[in-house]
Amino acid sequence: MGNQTRARDLEALSHPPQLHLGDSVDTLPGIGPKRARLLTKLGVTTIRDLLFHFPRDYQDRRQTTSIADAAKGDTVTIQAEVVSARAVRLRGRMSLAEARFKDATGEIKATWFGRGFLARAFTPGLRVLLTGTVESYKGLALKNPDYEFLTGDEDDLLNAGRIVPLYPLTEKISQRMLRRWIRTALDASAHTLMETLPENLRDRYGYPPVHEALQSAHFPDNLEEAPRARERFAYEELLGLQLGVLRERALRHDELLGTRHTTNGPLLEAFSHNLPFKLTGAQQRAIGDILEDMASPRPMARLLQGDVGCGKTAVALHAIVSAADGGLQTALMAPTEVLAAQHHATLEEALSPLGLHVALLTSSTSGARATIHSGDAHIVVGTHALFQEKTLFKNLGLVIFDEQHRFGVIQRGRLAAKGSHPDLLHMTATPIPRSLAMTLYGAMDITVIDELPPGRQPVETRCIAPGAEDQVYAHLLEQAKKGQQSYIVCPLVEDSDRRTARAAVSHFEALSTGPFAELRTALLHGRADTQEKIRVLGAFRTGGIDVLFSTTVIEVGVDAPNATTMVIEDAAQFGLTQLHQLRGRVGRGSVPSKCFLMGKAETEIGRRRLEVMCATTDGFAIAEEDLKLRGPGETYGLRQSGLSDLRVADLVKDIRLLDRARRDAEEILESDPTLASPDCAQLALRAARFAAITR
Repeated sequence: MGNQTRARDLEALSHPPQLHLGDSVDTLPGIGPKRARLLTKLGVTTIRDLLFHFPRDYQDRRQTTSIADAAKGDTVTIQAEVVSARAVRLRGRMSLAEARFKDATGEIKATWFGRGFLARAFTPGLRVLLTGTVESYKGLALKNPDYEFLTGDEDDLLNAGRIVPLYPLTEKISQRMLRRWIRTALDASAHTLMETLPENLRDRYGYPPVHEALQSAHFPDNLEEAPRARERFAYEELLGLQLGVLRERALRHDELLGTRHTTNGPLLEAFSHNLPFKLTGAQQRAIGDILEDMASPRPMARLLQGDVGCGKTAVALHAIVSAADGGLQTALMAPTEVLAAQHHATLEEALSPLGLHVALLTSSTSGARATIHSGDAHIVVGTHALFQEKTLFKNLGLVIFDEQHRFGVIQRGRLAAKGSHPDLLHMTATPIPRSLAMTLYGAMDITVIDELPPGRQPVETRCIAPGAEDQVYAHLLEQAKKGQQSYIVCPLVEDSDRRTARAAVSHFEALSTGPFAELRTALLHGRADTQEKIRVLGAFRTGGIDVLFSTTVIEVGVDAPNATTMVIEDAAQFGLTQLHQLRGRVGRGSVPSKCFLMGKAETEIGRRRLEVMCATTDGFAIAEEDLKLRGPGETYGLRQSGLSDLRVADLVKDIRLLDRARRDAEEILESDPTLASPDCAQLALRAARFAAITR
């Protein structure tokens, strides 16, 4: 930075401009259009965003350690001068930066692996603040330490001699930049910061006012201040979320009128009487919950969740037949054409004996629209084609979303709008941890099928190290001789220069002409056209294929009771929930089944995934662990749902705060159902933003 630019920024620190929270970040000194574009990668576009870009950690730099006093194993902050620096070429394209530093008491070396370019930045004589853990390798050394260049300017007071915030970064944006900008923004926007949390709640929990809390979150005077400030803002976010969820629930219960369905009609009686199997207790309870909702004049909004193979389809069929008893249509929306086709076949087999017509509507099977409009189609199974403008229903009374988390709020709303407040049943085979259920689905009633049909056995799961593949292939050959079927799932369709994972096409070719030459094999992946996918899956379901090679296209909805073995290649590259869904494709009959997790995990997260899969078949335990490892956005595809508004709260770590926010939201709405009081004005705005999540 040039002397003139530095002088302007120091002047801004001393006399900050008057800013408003909605102003663009490029109104701050030092942030031009280019840096503003970089900041968007951190979700920062306005001054408000910048103030709520909270530190990921803190370093206590109030005391520095001399080099002579640094001992192996200590985490220290050292202020020193650069003696020399060089880049060292390693094998391949890798390099490291190695620099030597000195203070009045001695010298120490620091290395940064894979970052040889840093050597150019450490010019002799430059003062640097190094923070890291001391190691011993040919003398004292710091491995990959954090570093700050000390320029002697006044803003070094933000980077040394205090508790220093460490922020999430993006390319070409440094810690020093963010500290300076946030300090300026805090000072410049103090006059516009409006208190957003009612005083009675701040007093109840001892939370500081908003400006004081922001100051403590970014530049705390002690290490106890920062977590308390963060808690205040996390609680406030969760309170707004719960207010939105509960207000949406109250609206549905108190203000909307839907259809009162017939729940004891002749079709439902005939269907229940002729079921070819006995329902589990959990299925019976779920059916009771749903039929009670359908008999009510208020629109149903219920989430039906249960582990793979628990019998959700049988439960949904009771709701479908009940709607048909009243002359109302049902729409069942599936995320893929393959799954829609399988649902269509299942429903047609179950419902055609009752004289009910089941239509299929997808982008490639659009001829059913006339029968849907006329009402001749009692049940319509389809994909996104269901909510297109040209799809018209005569009397839509029930909408079912299968694997509903794969659809956005707008998509679900457009289909529901095809009827007059139809009953909504959301189904998922992805077990949902309590923290997410309380947020995403708090406005819904929730039914959990926590019991598997009799005769089902847990799938034995084993990790197979590289070099032991022949044992697994021998097992598949043995299963084929017994008339049992197997899956082999690969992460990739074809070989890639970018990833070293197993590819389905090459693996299929190698094994089908090798150890499985005498077996009936087939290949399935997402690039195949829909009709080919349906043909292959149909052949597998009817026993015409011994080993099916596939990608994750078979992750949900494939029901082949004769399949007893699942082989997942490079298993550590899949998420836990995905692994659990894939494993759920076997063990659907009464024959003991096995799942083999192939390959070596290269990361700690990968190793943990394999450990969890081998330790339990409990989908809820797996979902909780996946939430911890990956976070809600990655695990459940919620980036578009509204949870991205949670800038501070963590649904894994803040479950206690979530419970508190839920109780307080119920109390607030009891006394002020419309959030009309001045104290609740800001909470009402936040609640309105979150309300759409559960629609």
